Amino acid sequence: MTPENRSAVDRPVVAVGLGLMAVAGVVVWQSWALRASFGNQTLGPQMMPFLVGGLLMLFGVLTILAGLRGAAPPREEADWTAVAWIAGGLAVMILLIRTAGFVPACAILFAATARAFGSRRPAADLAIGAAMGLVVYLFFVRLLGLTLPSGLTESWI
Repeated sequence: MTPENRSAVDRPVVAVGLGLMAVAGVVVWQSWALRASFGNQTLGPQMMPFLVGGLLMLFGVLTILAGLRGAAPPREEADWTAVAWIAGGLAVMILLIRTAGFVPACAILFAATARAFGSRRPAADLAIGAAMGLVVYLFFVRLLGLTLPSGLTESWI
């Protein structure tokens, strides 16, 4: 955008703001269905989704206002190769998470995302992704007692 038309309405920014508000509406609407509680607490499990929905709504309004003022910073050209690396990593993770397990799937997603951001060290990226996936897996499974997809790697833990 050139400086002379910076004050014009930035329609893509307004569209993103409207999208944020739509997502916020769905989050708040779905939060009403949560009826779990812990005894006679006034703040239950549904509080966090309401907070997330409220923040999404706030950010949507602020984004729309920035778009209406034309105050959004100039955008760079899209790097579709990076988008393809991240989308491919996510697709592979979805395909492998049930068979290979959570940790290897996270490692592949991390390595693909690192590649999208310019890393040229796939072995190191896979190792870092596996370490981070293992920490997350242990936190959720051992500390919180939740279930994550387990594969061959997780059966050794």
